Amino acid sequence: MRVILNGERARDGDYALSDLGGLRSNPYHTARDFEGFTNRDIFGTTILARHEGARLTLSSTTGFVKWTTEDATDLDYTPLPLLTRNNLEENFQFTQEVRVASSAAPVRLGDGASLKWQAGVFLFTQHYDQEAVNRFSPFVLSPLIPFGVSQTSPQASLDDSGIGVYGQGIATFAERFDLTAGVRVDHEQKDATLNTFFTPVIAPGQQVVADEGFSNVSPQISAAVRLQPGRTVYASVGKGYKAGGFNPASPSGSESYGEEHTWNVEGGLKTTWANGRVAANAAVFRIDWEDLQLNLPNPQVPGEFFIANVGGATSSGVEVELNARVHPGVDVFGALGYTRARFKDGSLSSGLPVGGNTVPNTPDYTGTLGVQVARDLRPGASLYVRAEGVFYGAFKYDDMNLEGQDAYSLANLRAGVRGRVVFVEAWVRNAFDTEYIPVAFAYGALAPSGFIGEMGRPRTFGISAGVGF
Repeated sequence: MRVILNGERARDGDYALSDLGGLRSNPYHTARDFEGFTNRDIFGTTILARHEGARLTLSSTTGFVKWTTEDATDLDYTPLPLLTRNNLEENFQFTQEVRVASSAAPVRLGDGASLKWQAGVFLFTQHYDQEAVNRFSPFVLSPLIPFGVSQTSPQASLDDSGIGVYGQGIATFAERFDLTAGVRVDHEQKDATLNTFFTPVIAPGQQVVADEGFSNVSPQISAAVRLQPGRTVYASVGKGYKAGGFNPASPSGSESYGEEHTWNVEGGLKTTWANGRVAANAAVFRIDWEDLQLNLPNPQVPGEFFIANVGGATSSGVEVELNARVHPGVDVFGALGYTRARFKDGSLSSGLPVGGNTVPNTPDYTGTLGVQVARDLRPGASLYVRAEGVFYGAFKYDDMNLEGQDAYSLANLRAGVRGRVVFVEAWVRNAFDTEYIPVAFAYGALAPSGFIGEMGRPRTFGISAGVGF
């Protein structure tokens, strides 16, 4: 049995957001008339229990997580005294999983055939509260409103509970062919109380009290063939699922969203060469979404996002990776992935067509290339140096594909000493101080460019130390 405790207490400044055009002309700079903050407290407990018998293995995982966040921000992100926001969120989640599986030794089915299997049940419950208040200065909402107005959006309480039952079996034939089949059955129940109102009352408030259940069956099957030692070819197909739910805040009529479904197909080759010193893998994949859930900015309330179903999309591509020990203590590694992700024809987002557009935040390629050199100083202690380059292709920030980030690359360096129980290392991230904006979203008239974003970290360096036992 293991008991794991984790906690975090963070007291930070305001969000590092600013107009996208302003960041591109003057990186890492923003101007505010209000100094905000972000506070976060997290506490979690995980209890792991496992019993191995002659025929069965029984395991249990129990988890508790409680977190609270409170933030205040200059919501117009300008030096003008227009709009601020205070937001408080609290969440408690309990999860319990019980799994039973065959023992380490597989079940013999006959000459040249064996079986490994597992089955389990997963339960969870979650309670979430949010209260956010936007404070508008006089005349901001309308030239006819000469006084300050507070908009509570949202005052929300969400309760979720669910259960999942799953089973999977792996049959092996002649020690060369593996056939895997599995299925998962899920049911989730969601309840919501959502309130939005103005103080003083300048317009009618809105209240939604609703509940809904979601159920799904997700099958999966795969096959793998070991052509020879160190050469395996595989293929898999499976169905994915996300339950629908309720948005704490959203435009009127978008308080709820539906289920998302996917079919996932993958095939590839895994190989090792030179007595295990070289590993080379390649894979192709395709994901087909129906009723894709997308996080969208709320056009009616600045700084709010909601989930909506925007229709269908596909993502297909190829990935290759190589790891090689070219000399004792010298390793080189690299990976390259290409992805083409597009909305299907007929897909709509906020009532507008997005068919053929690139799915947001999906680089058309990603890559890594690096080397690590290690040398023993004495028994139980080694010196290592690592350098890597990470490459990102261009991607779009939004579903309308109005703005995006061009391709960029980052260089990271690391060197240190590692012993049996301690390590000390110095590191540099983004060593060449590349300027890039990985996050941005539409922000309407409050942003001159129509978007606000956050710069990626500049060159950052430090020292880390740790103890393991």
